[in-house]
Amino acid sequence: MARLDPARRELVATLLVAGPARAGKRSVLEAVGRRVPAARRVAGAPGTPGLLAWLPLDVGTIGGWHVRLQLYVLPDAASHDVTRRLLLADADGLLVVLDAQAARVDDNLAALRRLQEHLLDRAGDLRDVPTVLLYTKQDLPEELVLPVTALDDALNFRGVPSLAADVPRGTGVLEALHALVTLVLRRHGPPPRGEEG
Repeated sequence: MARLDPARRELVATLLVAGPARAGKRSVLEAVGRRVPAARRVAGAPGTPGLLAWLPLDVGTIGGWHVRLQLYVLPDAASHDVTRRLLLADADGLLVVLDAQAARVDDNLAALRRLQEHLLDRAGDLRDVPTVLLYTKQDLPEELVLPVTALDDALNFRGVPSLAADVPRGTGVLEALHALVTLVLRRHGPPPRGEEG
């Protein structure tokens, strides 16, 4: 969960990039890494190869608090259920990457069901996990891709913020991360100045 250090006025939050296989989760993480200024990426951070793709970011000061993020790609293979459950237990926010192709709606629904099952292991209410949906594959021909309104009707059961993304061009990726960080700060962040105990 989010870690607050009032003495240092620091907040560290864990964000997960989740979704079905081949929806573009790692590509989203890589696009964030390319689009975020080098000064905001934590020096010495590992790359994305291997089982666990990870990107630590130093967002800077927001509301008088130094904010750092740990972004992880949630592995989707059933053989990694233990890793998924551990990451979800510590998640402060979810960026759910879903494939906008009409042919992938069932895969998206199955991934959302698995994610919900894993989230049930968490203490608390599922609605307490700030979530943003990111519909990828917007770079494909429009006859293959559903419009955001149709995707929301089929997949956005909670009415959370949703955005479309052309990941190869980076369009929509930072906007989705910004929307998620805003939700996380509202939910887990420190109180505004003057309201602290």
